[in-house]
Amino acid sequence: MAKGCNKLIESLIFVAAMLMVVSGQQSLAQAPDEIFYNGKVVTVDAGFSIQQAFAVRDGRFLAVGDNAAIRALAQAGTRQTDLKGHTVIPGMMDNHNHQYHAGLVMQRGIPMAGVKSIAEMQRRIAEAAKTAPAGSVIYGQVGWTPNDLAEKKPPTRVDLDQAAPNNPVVVYQARGLAYLNTAAFIKLGVTRNTQTLGRAAIPRDAAGEPLGTLQGSPYSVIGPTSNVGKLTIDEKKSLITAVQKKQLARGLTSVRDLQLTPDAMRAYYELWREGKLIQRVSMGLEVNPDDAPDVEKMLAPWGVGTGFGDHWLRLDGIAEFNPGTMLRESLTNQPGNTGAPNVDMEKYKEAILIANRHGWRPSPHVDGDKALDLVLDFYEAADRESSIRDKRWIVEHAALSHPDQMERMKKLGVLISAQIQPNEGAAGMMERWGKARAERAVPVREWLDHGLIVSSGSDWPGPDNNPFLAIYFYVSRHAHGYGPIGLGQKVTRAEALRMATVNNAYMTFEETVKGSIEAGKLADFLILSADLMTVPEAEIPAIHPLATYVDGINRYKATEANF
Repeated sequence: MAKGCNKLIESLIFVAAMLMVVSGQQSLAQAPDEIFYNGKVVTVDAGFSIQQAFAVRDGRFLAVGDNAAIRALAQAGTRQTDLKGHTVIPGMMDNHNHQYHAGLVMQRGIPMAGVKSIAEMQRRIAEAAKTAPAGSVIYGQVGWTPNDLAEKKPPTRVDLDQAAPNNPVVVYQARGLAYLNTAAFIKLGVTRNTQTLGRAAIPRDAAGEPLGTLQGSPYSVIGPTSNVGKLTIDEKKSLITAVQKKQLARGLTSVRDLQLTPDAMRAYYELWREGKLIQRVSMGLEVNPDDAPDVEKMLAPWGVGTGFGDHWLRLDGIAEFNPGTMLRESLTNQPGNTGAPNVDMEKYKEAILIANRHGWRPSPHVDGDKALDLVLDFYEAADRESSIRDKRWIVEHAALSHPDQMERMKKLGVLISAQIQPNEGAAGMMERWGKARAERAVPVREWLDHGLIVSSGSDWPGPDNNPFLAIYFYVSRHAHGYGPIGLGQKVTRAEALRMATVNNAYMTFEETVKGSIEAGKLADFLILSADLMTVPEAEIPAIHPLATYVDGINRYKATEANF
């Protein structure tokens, strides 16, 4: 009750302050910290209004309007920044991000970007081994593929043994694909007789020995391999900060970081407690239905669930809550595909019911249309037990869906966390589903027309995380290497920008405090290199922030910024 009263008092104080501004009786206590003027401010408010200026105080937007009205609020000590005509938009958000994992595969160990042969990879590893203590782990970063190598094949266990015989070696190609030497396999307890490592496959050579590859779902690989060389809490915090800086440079002020274990959450918590987070994070707890009935044991002790926290750090849900390959594929109208669930579907259903009972929302990885039917069946079962209509449950990806499924999602209040990964997504869609079905993949136009709330994101990590590339795809449907695909699913720039901002805020129950440039909201915004609303479509991917602000504080400034 006291907390509610405090919130009411804060709101009344803010309204009173704004009335004083309007009447020209602004007090010194409400003077802006900084005023930004002479820009094109795309507010993304309900009317998608365009303004010229805004004022910031104590990490929030104090007022938004034309140059004259906002500059009139200035008092002694107020900084004034001339935007020089640049476009300003709300801070962008990523609905499906793996930035902690990105730190593990992109920030730790030897850079492998640009490697041209296995021999060169061996030289880089051997050079690191010269100064590495015996037994310490040598990691190789992502940023390469076997096609980059002269041999057109990945390194084997023997190749890596030759480079560093006295050290465990783990070289990542992706979160779900790594190459290990003998010492690393021994560290993980893998022997000649070990067929799998959890849910990750261990391919064999002709002699029956591990070939050196570890492959599976992202967490099934990155989970065990990242612990071959355990990180201290301070090292984890440093990885997070380094990755957040990279994402701020791309304009991402908030992310949903999914598939986190409690130890990674602890690193976030320590940064939050120390006041050192520079980007807002909603954390998804890694839970798999394969672990049921232990899902009950996992969730019951928390005592809190989805939405717990503040606007810097909060609990999001259980993600990606993947019941296996089944929900990654479509079994409806798929010629030649007679696959079946690789986990017990009743077990998966029970896990969803358990999540609902403990106040956690699931956000399962769902690509195929048959998979979506199954998930919605289970969501409806949970709804019958305890309504989920206002709990903002999510489906991740949902690349294939049909009008009847859209109506089911709307009725349940289910949100769509959409990604396309336009640099490689089209290739996978074409290969798995064929051109006709790929044309309807990620049907954003239909989703929005059905009244569904859709947000955009990346499913990062990868070589780069450019949110403007996703916007470009949604407005043009142009996929890298394939040209236009599914032109009937194009959306407007305003709709795409809403997906990247206020719709993402809705996903974390924060649409009233962020996602648009409006008085009273958190001052997260970007000053852009070009006008997102007017540049030719082909130039959208090249847009980047000249400056990124979080909480009214400049967290990134490009070298070419001239204000």
